[in-house]
Amino acid sequence: MAKELSRVGAVGLELTREEVVDAVATIDAIVRKAQCREVNQDVIDVLVEARNKLDEADMLITAILEVDN
Repeated sequence: MAKELSRVGAVGLELTREEVVDAVATIDAIVRKAQCREVNQDVIDVLVEARNKLDEADMLITAILEVDN
């Protein structure tokens, strides 16, 4: 990363990562419930895509925090 994170920036990223992890868990639960309800596979696929994007965000945040340390 070009410049070091401030303490506020680092804490903000850590809090955001926690929220992303919570969102991933929520989406996982929604997918499981949708599968039990035999929801259209297209809907499930979109939910899985959303989970994958959140995983990408988590990995990016982790990389930023590791470089800053």
